[in-house]
Amino acid sequence: MRKLISSLRFFPKTHDFFGYFQRSIKNTVEGVETLQKMIDKKEDRPRLLEQLKDCEHVGDKLTHEVIDLLRETFLTPFDRSDMHMLIVKLDDILDIVYYIGNRMTRYNIDRMPKEVTRLAHILTKSTEEISKALVDLSNPKNMQNVLDRCVEINRLENEADEQVNHVIEELFGGKWDAIDIIKIKELVENLEAAADKCEDVSNIIEGIILKHS
Repeated sequence: MRKLISSLRFFPKTHDFFGYFQRSIKNTVEGVETLQKMIDKKEDRPRLLEQLKDCEHVGDKLTHEVIDLLRETFLTPFDRSDMHMLIVKLDDILDIVYYIGNRMTRYNIDRMPKEVTRLAHILTKSTEEISKALVDLSNPKNMQNVLDRCVEINRLENEADEQVNHVIEELFGGKWDAIDIIKIKELVENLEAAADKCEDVSNIIEGIILKHS
């Protein structure tokens, strides 16, 4: 009986909010992949920045659409405050990614420590795990899969912290120009912040499952 009630709470007749969440994170993954290309190919940064800006605009549009639907929908798949936090945090990831890409292009950085590429790769994996978690979240039978994804996202955030430590050691090891240190340190700190936002999303998802268990 309890499982039946849980299923009913996860699947009321309502707007396709899960579809919105999945579209949002898919757009975020695309943005992070674009950022990775910007790190690797300096000559393509202006063009790729335009692509990243388009992703950011799509993310904002999806966020506003979900918030508008939350205002007008009486019955939602789960707590509307959790849904609001989820879509906002997803948008936060992409906002930071666009900020990084924009600053990277304006700063005209020629080279960066290898750890910056690794951080971007970790961020890509984190957003991919969120994407898989949000697909599974729509099916009550897949809750363990969702929790496993959340554990992996948390692990990746710890890995990002380690890479940040390595890049700080590299930057202040005497081989980098002071101006480049300032520029790269800002980018790295924002990559770390984006990984933290991924963990925030993971925590929200875990909280949703806890409320419906």
